[in-house]
Amino acid sequence: MPGDKREAWTKRLARHRTGLAAMSFAESTVVPIPLETIVAPLMVGEHRHATTIALAIWLGCLAGATLFFGLGVWLAEPVVLPILDWLGLRSTFESILDDLGRDGLFWTIFLVSFSPAPMQIATLGAGAGHGNFLIFLAAIASSRGLRYFGLAVLAKLFGPKIAEWNIPTGRLVLGAVIIGGTIWGTLQMLGR
Repeated sequence: MPGDKREAWTKRLARHRTGLAAMSFAESTVVPIPLETIVAPLMVGEHRHATTIALAIWLGCLAGATLFFGLGVWLAEPVVLPILDWLGLRSTFESILDDLGRDGLFWTIFLVSFSPAPMQIATLGAGAGHGNFLIFLAAIASSRGLRYFGLAVLAKLFGPKIAEWNIPTGRLVLGAVIIGGTIWGTLQMLGR
C-alpha cells in the first residue's frame, strides 16, 4: 500500500497538465534549474502521457517567456536593471543584448533556449532590446518544442523498455532531480 501512494503522485503529476504548465512557467521565469530533471523520468515512467506532458510544459514555457519579454519591454529601467545589478548579472545581461543585436534575435534566443542554460536573462534582454516579439516567440517555441517533444519521442521509444526494469517512477524522478541538481550546482560553481 505505501508503494501505491508513492507512485500515485507521479501518475497524478503526469496527468495534471495545469501543474506541469505551472512548473514550466516557473522554470522559464524564476527557477533556473532545467525542468527536464523532473519531466524526463516522469515521461519515461508515464510514457503513454509523454506527449501531453511535453505539450503542457511547452505551453507553460511560452507563457513564462512572454511574461519576461514583456517585463523587459516595460520595466527594464525601473525594475529589471536594478535587480540584475543586485544579483551581479548586469554584465551577462549586457553581453546578451550585444548578441541579440549582433547575431540576430532568432538564433541567439534559439540557442540560449535550446541549451540547458537558464534563459531568463535572454528573454528579458529580448524585451529590453525591443526585439520583434513574433521572431522571439518563434525562437522559443521551436527550440523548446525540439527539447520537450524530442524528449517525449525518446520516452515513447525507450520508456517501455526502461519500465521493464521496474524502477518506481518516484525514485526515477527523485534520482534525476538529485543528479541534475548536483550537475547544475557544480556547473554554477565552476562558472563563477
